[in-house]
Amino acid sequence: MAVIYTRGRALKTAIASLFLVVAAASLLTVAVQLVMSASGGSNPDLGWGVVAGVSTGLAAWATRSQGLLRLLSVADPWAHQGRTRAVWGLLLFVLLLVVGLKTGSPDRDVYKNLVFGEGGLVEWSQVLVLVLATRAAWLIGSDLNARLQERRPGRLFQFGAACLALVLMEELAWGQVIFSWRTPPLLNEINAQNETTLHNIGWFQDRLDLGTFLATLGVLAVVVLAPRWMQALTKHCSESMAALTRALTPAVYSWPLFLAVSALAFCIATRTFSELILNRDQEWGELVLYASIYLLLLRTRVLLGPVQDAP
Repeated sequence: MAVIYTRGRALKTAIASLFLVVAAASLLTVAVQLVMSASGGSNPDLGWGVVAGVSTGLAAWATRSQGLLRLLSVADPWAHQGRTRAVWGLLLFVLLLVVGLKTGSPDRDVYKNLVFGEGGLVEWSQVLVLVLATRAAWLIGSDLNARLQERRPGRLFQFGAACLALVLMEELAWGQVIFSWRTPPLLNEINAQNETTLHNIGWFQDRLDLGTFLATLGVLAVVVLAPRWMQALTKHCSESMAALTRALTPAVYSWPLFLAVSALAFCIATRTFSELILNRDQEWGELVLYASIYLLLLRTRVLLGPVQDAP
């Protein structure tokens, strides 16, 4: 019999609310720009109006969609197949988005400024996903601490949340992206991008591409092999422990996302297809990696929650 995870229902509501917040913020931005334009300022950016309209439509869809509810909260073969298709659809969407931005830009510099520049699409998307992933990892740790007498699993996830927070601070240059302070002179001399970051310091920067590829390859190996290991380990476990183990194990259907990230990192590290793939495109790979980790954390968070029989 199929079951419904009640946290999946709450997640559906949260997604609809997020789209509404984005729509409201976009409309507010348009209103402010119109006021400034009427006072002699620059013309408003109509793109914000498009964002507002799309976000409103997505919020309405997320509120009414039974398919989304099934995707997020139901445990049955049909829903599992739907999640597999959703992963491939997400990957295709990212690919089409990147191709569209590249072909729609007059040259490489315009593409780089649009996507990777200060306040660009990728940079702030990474920040948002990392904030959400950090919170999800911490909440999973709290769930495990409440459920298990053994504290180490919960502390491991909370340590993971701390690591994600460190990555977030590196992406924000420890606040420099927001507050625009000058890089300290000593760090400025040894930092490849003249920012308040550690991963761009000379020694790390020289090995960053290869290190990123090896790291993504290791994550891919864990995502592919962990479900098989855990299936073998849980054959003789109690049902409750087996359910807990399944919740903590990466989803089998998530491997295409991690494979794409690893393939992109390989191309950048080896300069393969250098005419098509820029070094800065690694930022896309990082965004997909962070988003994939966040999706796995959301899955674990939902599976650790209460369950009820499907009607």
